[in-house]
Amino acid sequence: MTTAPGTTAAGTTAPGTTAPPTAPDVEAPPTRGFAAALESGLLGPEPPAFPEQDAADRSEGDATTARLDAFLRARLDPDLVDLTGELPEGFLDDLRTSGFLKLRLGPEAEGLGLSPYNTFRAVEHAAGLCMPAGQMLAVQAGVGAPALLPALPEGPLRDHLTGRLADGAVSGFALTEPAGQNNAWPGTTATPAADGASYVLRGEKVFTGHGPVADLLAVAATEHTAEGRRLCVCFVDTSADGFEVTSSIEFAGSRGLPNGALRLDGVRVPAEHVVRGAPDEPRFSDRMADVLLDGQLYFTGAPALAIARLCRRWSAEFLARRSVNGRALIEYDAVQRLVARTLAEVHAMDSVIRWALIGPGAEDRWFERLTAKNLAVRTAWRIVDRTVSLYGAEGVETVPSKLRRGAPPVPLERRMRDARGLRIAGNVDFQLDAQAGRRLLTRYYATTGDAPAAGLPGHTADGAGAAGLTGANRVHLTAVREQVARFHETCAALVKAHPEQEELFEKEHTLILLGRIGAELFAMYAVLARAAQARPRDEGGGEGVYADAASGTLAEVYCVEAGHRLADLWRRLGTGREPDYAGLGRRWLAGCADRP
Repeated sequence: MTTAPGTTAAGTTAPGTTAPPTAPDVEAPPTRGFAAALESGLLGPEPPAFPEQDAADRSEGDATTARLDAFLRARLDPDLVDLTGELPEGFLDDLRTSGFLKLRLGPEAEGLGLSPYNTFRAVEHAAGLCMPAGQMLAVQAGVGAPALLPALPEGPLRDHLTGRLADGAVSGFALTEPAGQNNAWPGTTATPAADGASYVLRGEKVFTGHGPVADLLAVAATEHTAEGRRLCVCFVDTSADGFEVTSSIEFAGSRGLPNGALRLDGVRVPAEHVVRGAPDEPRFSDRMADVLLDGQLYFTGAPALAIARLCRRWSAEFLARRSVNGRALIEYDAVQRLVARTLAEVHAMDSVIRWALIGPGAEDRWFERLTAKNLAVRTAWRIVDRTVSLYGAEGVETVPSKLRRGAPPVPLERRMRDARGLRIAGNVDFQLDAQAGRRLLTRYYATTGDAPAAGLPGHTADGAGAAGLTGANRVHLTAVREQVARFHETCAALVKAHPEQEELFEKEHTLILLGRIGAELFAMYAVLARAAQARPRDEGGGEGVYADAASGTLAEVYCVEAGHRLADLWRRLGTGREPDYAGLGRRWLAGCADRP
């Protein structure tokens, strides 16, 4: 995409929900990272070196998180925010002047210049204290103008945005519309004015993070031209005539997060503030879509990991004070298994995120970053669900109720609400699974299903041999390698059986299953790679000595559980006769339409 009215570039659609656009769905993505293994069917004999955050970057992240912690604790009562659904008066102004709205911005905008992983850590920590506060940081850093800035060419638009952001502008991305978020073309229109100096925007947006408080919004719109439709990203000053916040939107979780429904009725945007796509290509630029992958992880993955860590801590606190029939609760088999799953899954979430975000070459790890969202939010949901079961009635009891009766005021019920919302934020989970499956299959069509020469190019195995794994985990590594080969064979057979790409892509159930299988295999590989080189050290930012010392057992527990999920997914991918799902749904809907 280029600023109007210059040349064009293909990109990707990116519809969103609560705040960020969805992950990209580009044609023929590069075959690097774990996607290369899934395309080739090949894994090396050893896991690649697990990425480690260098000491200087870790120290910078620690310092920023400590300052952020002090800032939030001095200004927020999370219980009151959830109870009222409102952030304290003056909080946004304090946030503007704090510098924390500039996590990723560089010195040109007086920003903190954090690495992607440190940005994730900051959002995670904030979300662990107060969900809406953390997600506000995520919207700004991940999908607003600060996120899009690096994807823009040097010139007037980039200079304009840099100046606004340096002054503390709050930003977001207005994309989702009342008609839904998965339509290829926005209903909002961008029409060139007669003088050619500006575009006129008309349309409505919903579920826009920062919508009610933003100074500057990226707005997705459609331009109708003689050459065809063009996808546009228009940078709108919200003080412009015709811009209106029609409603503040509230959710069951993330209470207090500024989110709104918007109307654009003749809003004028300078032509140099409009980025246009290629004719009849409903895609953002590859670079813009790539940076939004990180934004999706900030907005959903970071809060998910925060919730998972809280549930791990609350589980320990509950177990320490409870017994049944004079026997400590942790001594019961069912509880031991429940807790072990939680420990292993928190470790796996942390491993997946580190793999996706740490170090150079993140643009090559598109599959890891795309699937990390679903891996994180689904795992967090499993963890919070089993923690509710552990707590029993206390798990769904509100904090005010617990305070009235003198019980420990653990806000588990709140985090259950938060966690469920994360599964649909940035697009519903099954749609993201389908996108992952479609992107992988696109490469098979591009290469006619032939395997590349090698899997996982760009990764090395220095010091990370399988010799570092326990016997059980070597078996799991072998299982991953065999299933990666099976994945390749399955995809190649599907492409051969469906010469027309769109015919296969209509089989959404198949795409979803392929996306989930690939994601599960990636997560297993990540925890095994980490276990293969684990040694006692203080990592900071999360797991520390405990995780490294126990990573072999944590990996074993995780891989056993993932193996059960994979067995079910492979079974569902089978070609046996299925019931008439489509006919049943259509007949039911027709019957509903006949009744008042």
